[in-house]
Amino acid sequence: MATYQTRKGKKGTSVTATVRKHGQSHSRTFPSKAKAKAWAGEVEAAIEAKKYQDPRLAEKVSLGAALDKYYATVSIKKALTTYDVEGRTITNLKRGLGAESSMAAITPRVVAAFRDKREGEVSAYTVRRELALLSHLFKKARREWELPVDNPVDQIDRTPAPKGRKRFLEIEEAKLLLEECKNSRNKKLYPYILTLLQTGMRASEAARLRWNQVNLIRRQLFLPEEDTKTDDRPVPLTKTVCSCLEKIKATGAGATGNELIFLTEEQLARPKMKARPSLIFRSSWQYARARATKKQANLADVHMHDLRHTAGSWMLARKVDVRIIAQILGHSTLQMVMRYTHVVDEAALAAIDTIDDLGINPE
Repeated sequence: MATYQTRKGKKGTSVTATVRKHGQSHSRTFPSKAKAKAWAGEVEAAIEAKKYQDPRLAEKVSLGAALDKYYATVSIKKALTTYDVEGRTITNLKRGLGAESSMAAITPRVVAAFRDKREGEVSAYTVRRELALLSHLFKKARREWELPVDNPVDQIDRTPAPKGRKRFLEIEEAKLLLEECKNSRNKKLYPYILTLLQTGMRASEAARLRWNQVNLIRRQLFLPEEDTKTDDRPVPLTKTVCSCLEKIKATGAGATGNELIFLTEEQLARPKMKARPSLIFRSSWQYARARATKKQANLADVHMHDLRHTAGSWMLARKVDVRIIAQILGHSTLQMVMRYTHVVDEAALAAIDTIDDLGINPE
């Protein structure tokens, strides 16, 4: 049963409603008794249905604390690369929205202002990633942490998705880049880049490889779930990659058991390298690309991730089933593979030209 207390002051009359039911007690002040009664009725019904959540609870939880909990309970379960990326994303959200702001203070207007500011600072992909994490945080907070919050991201326009990169290497470009990698002072650069190009693995997946993941006889390696963005998966190896790895193995040092193939334990232990081990090759890759660019200027825009795109594009161009490509590259959906269809345009033109004379009488 609700009780009401009326107070008269300089600013007018106010009515405080207090609801006590099933051991719970909630109070709220209103300018009229009608509004106080309406609120009390809703609260009593919600308590009876065991659905009442005091909205003031969200005011006691800071955004920073919620993001820290998310990082410790949600992000930690993801692949190391994703965990590292989400750590940086959370830092950006704290800085942009205010770590000390309460969860209740993160309204659609606040998030929209954050979005507009970030669109002028970073890529659309980064903004979308930040909004996606913030949205999932609020869903998690409401469904599992029982915080009475609405998702502010659902009520604003998302930043449009950027057009994906469509850069892939032609055969001669790949040969030129690999040749310059072979001439690098970093003797592991060439086998590493070759492995990326001929397996389509992500740079971090390949950099973290150990010998006990590789079976050169079966021409296959195995990526555990914690090292990938999706489920664990086997990756087939070309004969060229196997031959290259055999040469590394023949050196004897670090060629058995749990030893790393491309890195050393000391390198992997460096700050940030555990999540992004491919950074070890950044400078040697950039030097090799620069040397190749002097011979062919259009190589200046090639990123290491484009090697993965190149592998997928050429497999598709050579009529490999998209389902097999998705399995090899570790794509969760066939839609991801369809990004590579641009490479078959010339083949499609050649195919349609075979019926150029269909139904036409020769002149």
